[in-house]
Amino acid sequence: VVLDDVWSRSNAEQLLFEAEGYKTIITTRQDYSIPISNSTRVYNIPMLQKADALSLFCFWAFGQPSIPTTEDEDLVKMVEAECKGLPLALKVIASSLRGEPRPVWENAKKRLSRGQSISEYHRDELFHCLETSIDVLDDESKQCFLDLGA
Repeated sequence: VVLDDVWSRSNAEQLLFEAEGYKTIITTRQDYSIPISNSTRVYNIPMLQKADALSLFCFWAFGQPSIPTTEDEDLVKMVEAECKGLPLALKVIASSLRGEPRPVWENAKKRLSRGQSISEYHRDELFHCLETSIDVLDDESKQCFLDLGA
């Protein structure tokens, strides 16, 4: 059983169960573990460090690992910060802003701070990245993935 992007410990606790032959995987951005048996394991996957996140963002937005002197450093850092250190978000959002004028960047910052997609391109590119990941799976794995999403 996969519980993806669980926001609170209480939500996870309500959904957890222990049954023979089943494993439960919880993904969350929060820092907690819920021991339900002796076999519980926690794998912490850290977000990118701030400097690494900014470098990755700049690579996709500007084709270089730092903010060009011609760009508004504060605005770039605010947009990058909204990606929360998530590599896929950094790549997709930075790529979608590459070569765009300041008003587009400002609008992106506003939309991201409200939790909205910055554009249809952003959404489509994100889905394309996910689709590419699924396309490389064998047929049985694809079916399992589809069953999880149903």
